[in-house]
Amino acid sequence: MVESELYPLLLESGFHVPPFRRFALDEPFEIDFYPIALKVESPKIVHKSDVGGVALSLTNGHDAAAARDKMISSIREHGIPLNSDDGFIATAMIQGEELFAGVVNDPIFGQIILFGKGGVLLELYRDVCYIDTNADEEEILRSIRTTKISKLFEGFRGALPMMDSIVAFIQTLQRFIRTHPTIRECDLNPVIFNPQGLHVVDARIDYHSTPTLSEHPPRIRHNFFDNHTVALIGASNDPNKVGYAIARNALAFSGKLYLVNTKGGNFEGTPLYRSLCEINDTIDTAVITIPSCHVIETIKELIPKGVKNIIIVSAGFKEVGDTQSEERLNALAQKHNLNIIGPNCLGYYESTRNLNLTFGSPTIHKGSLALIAQSGAVLSSLMDKAAQEGIGFSHILSAGNMADMNFADIITMLSAAPECDAISLYAEGIQEGKAFLEALRRCSKPVRIYKAGKSPQARKAAFSHTGNLSGDYPMFRGLLESVGVKIVDSIEALLYTRSFDNIAIITNAGGPGTILTDTIIERGAGLYTLNENDIEALDGVLPSNWSRNNPIDIIGDARSDRFNAALRCVDAMEGVDMIYLLITPQLMTDTLDIVRLLDSQWNKPIFPILLGGAMMSKALLYLRERSKPCFTTLQDAGGFL
Repeated sequence: MVESELYPLLLESGFHVPPFRRFALDEPFEIDFYPIALKVESPKIVHKSDVGGVALSLTNGHDAAAARDKMISSIREHGIPLNSDDGFIATAMIQGEELFAGVVNDPIFGQIILFGKGGVLLELYRDVCYIDTNADEEEILRSIRTTKISKLFEGFRGALPMMDSIVAFIQTLQRFIRTHPTIRECDLNPVIFNPQGLHVVDARIDYHSTPTLSEHPPRIRHNFFDNHTVALIGASNDPNKVGYAIARNALAFSGKLYLVNTKGGNFEGTPLYRSLCEINDTIDTAVITIPSCHVIETIKELIPKGVKNIIIVSAGFKEVGDTQSEERLNALAQKHNLNIIGPNCLGYYESTRNLNLTFGSPTIHKGSLALIAQSGAVLSSLMDKAAQEGIGFSHILSAGNMADMNFADIITMLSAAPECDAISLYAEGIQEGKAFLEALRRCSKPVRIYKAGKSPQARKAAFSHTGNLSGDYPMFRGLLESVGVKIVDSIEALLYTRSFDNIAIITNAGGPGTILTDTIIERGAGLYTLNENDIEALDGVLPSNWSRNNPIDIIGDARSDRFNAALRCVDAMEGVDMIYLLITPQLMTDTLDIVRLLDSQWNKPIFPILLGGAMMSKALLYLRERSKPCFTTLQDAGGFL
């Protein structure tokens, strides 16, 4: 569809467009709205400027005719023949800032709006944001404010504040997209922004014959977290088998536990049933660890037992190219309303009934954090670190290949779980992006996400690992931040649930304090600003040459008494919400005594950072033996923000 055909459609849809008229290749110019922009109009030409197909600020018919002749010559030099189907469009010149609005049809998220700085240098500036077609006003504003040009809309250097007009334009574009679901790609570039509003002065739209993205309708699912009777199919007495590790971890379950192994016998005093037929009971939840070729038949045997939840630990499905088996799993789940986690996963944990159905760490502290991960290896490493640092969980879910339950389903259920106060998610690839965004919008709890597969090479690795497309990372990050998700830059950050805006740093070394400050700001957190009362309080307990600023450098010869005095002052500061205790090894530094200070009661969370090696080993061991979180690098310390 060419520009002269698009303008009436855009007008009808609520957009502002300039006065315009189309002309044949040799038609005389009769216009009453000079000055004009003259552009070639041909389906053979996508970027008009690249072939000399645009002329601006033409003030009369003579200049317009000369510009047309010059364009025809330039286009022919580029090897593009023009015929009677081609022509020119003249539009009234409108002055103002050039913006860009576009639509792409993403394979994960469907139709997505791109908006930002426009013009011929669009690709160079790349000052754009990503907005979902279902975003509300708050979400639209959050997205727009990630762009540099957004300051102009809010009155930069005396400019008229017009953010309301920008939001209204995006909402008009959303309505336009919803009424045209077959749009494959749309470029409104430039959109001229001035005190009179926004005017689309150039447009291109490409259509599919049918909508390209189809998502499954939402299902009313059973509560995955309501588990009273559990069966483990593939329990084993062989310590080298996954079925052994899960059986060991599951023995502490407060409900009924049935272990199944074709050889029979017992497992540490618990009977091993040879088959499901021997179990005369309803089964809520089943864990399957047997070879993938037997999984589907086993599920069919479980269905008469009333099973609702199935966790398939077994590998050998989509991640190795077997998509048909996963399609059959999904069909079984749809037909019998099953919740299926996996396949190719580490398992599941919930705190309420002490149910550990993972083959990860046997030591899991109870807490209020729900941890979801697509990679079993990443999940097991986080579980091990959490056990060491005393971090507790309400739920742990290894999503695996997500043949049935995906992130949207899991987040929706966790949002309603009273034991869960916060959600952390490690993702490699996303399925059904619209449903994922909607689940995040509706989630009543803070969500942190680490996204692997940022580079094309990493996306290829993620695809082979989990069988899911990873998608475009800037779009992923932009969309998720617009719905209020915290994107973190290290997997360890998934273990910490709070966000901090007023951080204090107490250190015996200025250089590392400066580096940590940069890291804090880069992560989007905030550094607390000392006021006069704060400085006066610290003056009373610190040497006269302390930094008198945050980071609070208490000088290299500081021992535990000086660290204690500084901590007491900072802990009493009303505006501080977190303290980094940054310790470097000087000859006089009594590091072990310093970290022992953390055994006292403090009002603020305190995170020690122990930079160094051998001189820090005793203090580090002391903290880890007591499951206290600590960091050994500045990067790790800043990574959890």
